[in-house]
Amino acid sequence: MKKILAIAVLTLGIYSVTSCTAKQATSSTDMEKNDSITATGKVTKIENGKDGYMATIQDTNGKEYVATISIVNLQKSGSTFKRYEVGDTVTVQGPSWKDDQGKTYIKAEQLK
Repeated sequence: MKKILAIAVLTLGIYSVTSCTAKQATSSTDMEKNDSITATGKVTKIENGKDGYMATIQDTNGKEYVATISIVNLQKSGSTFKRYEVGDTVTVQGPSWKDDQGKTYIKAEQLK
């Protein structure tokens, strides 16, 4: 009787563990949900990275965007990398998402 009970408990335990781990993740990233946007404005801040930089861009209405301008991302989309400086006017296009504070980020796929 003890063996049957032990086997039943073991079988139920294995079933519950495998059924929980076999489920696929249903959440998607914000980047997949949002469309490509275009932002034009003046570069107000530059943060250098290993294969590009992040440029904070302020448009004429005062809205700020943070654009990731990466050599790899631009090459994948057929565009050419260019280094901008604070004060330059830039137009970036690419997928966007917002963080918890409402700041808009753009992965630059085109520079115009």
